[in-house]
Amino acid sequence: MERKYSIRRDDNVEILAGKDKGKRGTIVRVFEKNGKGRVIVSGCNIVKKAMKRRSQQDAGGIAEVEAPLDISNVGIVCKKCGRPVRIGYKLDGDKKVRVCRKCGETL
Repeated sequence: MERKYSIRRDDNVEILAGKDKGKRGTIVRVFEKNGKGRVIVSGCNIVKKAMKRRSQQDAGGIAEVEAPLDISNVGIVCKKCGRPVRIGYKLDGDKKVRVCRKCGETL
């Protein structure tokens, strides 16, 4: 079964746990399949990866790439509050919108 998460691509988030705790970035990709619930945040959780040479022009060697984080270790940042908050939902007409639990601002 596929889960729907409240965090989406291009959301501004802050990392709540791990080696990059406190860093902020935007969500590049969300992995929802197989119940994993992982996200890639731009500029955070950088790891070194050995890359194989694929062609004559490709250098190969050791590259630095962004590794996925667990979705529970990131919190969405409210524009009004300026800090990581929990997400609530409100019906706006017939549309369901995400709102900040602290100030009620639409996310």
